[in-house]
Amino acid sequence: MKRKILVLLCLLLCAQALFAQTTKVRGRVIDALNGEGVPFVGLFLEGTTVGTSTDMEGNFFFETRNTESNILVCQILGYKTQSVKITLGAFNKVDFALELSENELTGVVVKADNRKIKRLLANIDKHRARNNPDLRPNYSCDVYNRMELDLTNPREQLRGKAFKRNFDFVFNYLDTSSVSGMEYLPVMISESVAKRYHSRNPSFDNERIVANQISGINPDANLLSQFTGSMHLKCNFYDSFVNAFDVEFPSPIQSGGLLYYNYFIVDSVRVADRKTYVVHYRPKNGISSPAFEGEMKIDAEEYALVSIHAKMKRGGNVNWLRDVVLDYEYSRLPDSSWFFKSDRLYADFSIALGDSTKAMSVIGTRQLSYSNISFDREDLKDAVKGSPVKVEAESNFHDEQYWAQVRPYDLSRKEKDIYEMVDKVKDAPLFNTLYDLVYTAINGYWDLGKIGLGPYHKIISFNNLEGARPQFGIHTSKDLSKKFRWSAYAAYGFRDHSWKGGLSYERMFSKEPTRKLTASLSYDVFQLGRGSSQYTDGNFLASVLGRGNAQRLCPLLNASVLYEHEFSPEFNAAADLSVKRYFANNFVPMRMSDGSVLGSIATNEAHLRLRFSRNETVNRGFFVKKYVHTNYPVLTLDLTGSVSGLRRGDLAFLRPEISLDWKFRIPPTGMSKIHINAGTVIGKVPYPLLHLHEGNGTYVLDKTAFSCMEFFEFASDTWATLFWNHCFNGFFLGKIPLLSRLNLREEFTLKATWGSLRNENNPDVPTGGPKMLFAPGMRPMGGVPYVEVGAGISNIFKLIRVDCFWRLTHRQWQRGGQTVRARQLFAVNVGLEFRF
Repeated sequence: MKRKILVLLCLLLCAQALFAQTTKVRGRVIDALNGEGVPFVGLFLEGTTVGTSTDMEGNFFFETRNTESNILVCQILGYKTQSVKITLGAFNKVDFALELSENELTGVVVKADNRKIKRLLANIDKHRARNNPDLRPNYSCDVYNRMELDLTNPREQLRGKAFKRNFDFVFNYLDTSSVSGMEYLPVMISESVAKRYHSRNPSFDNERIVANQISGINPDANLLSQFTGSMHLKCNFYDSFVNAFDVEFPSPIQSGGLLYYNYFIVDSVRVADRKTYVVHYRPKNGISSPAFEGEMKIDAEEYALVSIHAKMKRGGNVNWLRDVVLDYEYSRLPDSSWFFKSDRLYADFSIALGDSTKAMSVIGTRQLSYSNISFDREDLKDAVKGSPVKVEAESNFHDEQYWAQVRPYDLSRKEKDIYEMVDKVKDAPLFNTLYDLVYTAINGYWDLGKIGLGPYHKIISFNNLEGARPQFGIHTSKDLSKKFRWSAYAAYGFRDHSWKGGLSYERMFSKEPTRKLTASLSYDVFQLGRGSSQYTDGNFLASVLGRGNAQRLCPLLNASVLYEHEFSPEFNAAADLSVKRYFANNFVPMRMSDGSVLGSIATNEAHLRLRFSRNETVNRGFFVKKYVHTNYPVLTLDLTGSVSGLRRGDLAFLRPEISLDWKFRIPPTGMSKIHINAGTVIGKVPYPLLHLHEGNGTYVLDKTAFSCMEFFEFASDTWATLFWNHCFNGFFLGKIPLLSRLNLREEFTLKATWGSLRNENNPDVPTGGPKMLFAPGMRPMGGVPYVEVGAGISNIFKLIRVDCFWRLTHRQWQRGGQTVRARQLFAVNVGLEFRF
């Protein structure tokens, strides 16, 4: 019972999704004689252009705010026209059984005509540059965005005495979806007004959110504003592929549309006194990749898209989405060009593994309305360069009078009631407890007023140096201050009988743009030469899935001061000063070539990082900024230097590095992720300060480490590394009978690195004075690249990924006149991935 209440609270706290409550009509049209569904039947409100047509099975649905007519007309050539009264402002379930006209023996059969469609698509492509708003040199416009989040099947999911005692009143706000016909409970509504800017030279697309409100969210603590604009989930059917929830759907109006769809020109109508083709489309048989089915209207003179209704085809390799519906409308401007008029997105999210209509799901809807369109370049002067979304400081503090003026339409009574309902939920006794549970699951800390305890995933772990390791952490919460935060932790190893711990202070001078100072002091153990995955070190999962005694942990004393500065959304910098001391142990020995043994080495470091990106989505929390997504490569430059002569055993060196990260789509064959890193160490340094190529000591998938490489296997002072992963999204397996039903996805991985070692840093070369001997098993790469490849299957039960890796090079080598074989020639890694 508590889990189901927790689900409701999660929905109240989430920020991404969307919907409008108006007159809703849903039903089916069948042939009265044989009971089969009749496709392409026109349904419209009498005297208006509001309506839709049936799909291939005779189903239809639509929504409207139009109140001019309550007569629904059902009409198609060959059958008698029927009409029925509907109730405005409510959900209507209407079915029709059509009878043949007196002079017809059978209904009209509509067949695909690819010859005519080929000409139509060619003309659309020919006029694309003129009709696609995003291909204009520049524009600006106002965008009103209303989003809503709903819980389906609330009566089944939210039963029980505890719920009824605290939240029974919410059942007064139930509504019905026109798409699925399911009952739902609205749990969140948001509104925003933004100024959108577009330019092709220089190239940018961004928006400035000038007003925003979210039900149940305190304006002073509203971190969700950054996700309520129109730039997120931005779709354009003039593109070859339409991206929704990171899923690539082929656009029905792309030049190669006949590869994916069958088309049916079913009618020509007058829209705004212009001849318009009505075209139905549906995926071809055998198409296993995601695709749409629906209806579009094309202007017969200028071949512009007037409107399109697109519904996700069931059976594509898509996770967590039971339904996706896009409804876009375009308008013809006085200069005879076409521009966005409105668009509406509907998505039904479900955590169920099967396709149960009784399982819990979340309906998200978003509706955009465009106004004040300008093509004057002078209007771009207020555009925010670099960042896709800029939230004005006062955007959360507008009254109802302001919203009544800027809304393109009035909210219905039900829509206004959502604000009232959420306020009542917040006052319920159970709400605060559930809020704490959700916040803990997301942030890792359990906040108790002004302090928080955690992180919970590090409460207990174990490794070959410390044995069992309990850890206790505490930090100040945002309730104490949103400008500063203190954090501390303590841990104890029962095998090495040693205490570890750390203390840090964070001071946020500005959240946007970022201006942050962090000072920290810690003594702990860490793994030299590991990847960046947080799941392969220092937590319970990594402990359970560790590979024997693969870890080689090194004690480290570190004091540092870090300053982060955002010069622009595209250019971020960080500079830090640190003093470190690495301590020797059995896993990290520090023996010199002259026979002496060191207890530790030290560095006095200065580090500068410069990060360059473009049009990147960023999640800005109170103290943490996370980079979410960009379609462009991200370039990072690092320069680290250390000076000697300040402390016992300190060393001098210079270490420049360059990294490139890029995630790009290759529809319909999937998506690739590439990480490239190269650098060099200038100076004479012992092996802990060299580049230790990244190994993986667990069975957990680490995309930034080599699965078949041991820790401390290779050391270099000049290196270049490539990690490439491509997910085919079921492109091959989806075409195999039976396997296609499992929605499995193919994964291919290539991991390669090259390294060299100068004589001054190679202990096997006797010249150059005493040098620190390598740890057992460590050696130079010798100029021969290390390469491993992987093949795997992901999307197992929608979450699990299993990869097999094979080591292609450095499988054996000579040491002391003997042939040594690598310990790990083959590896199996398991990971968890949440992807649509």
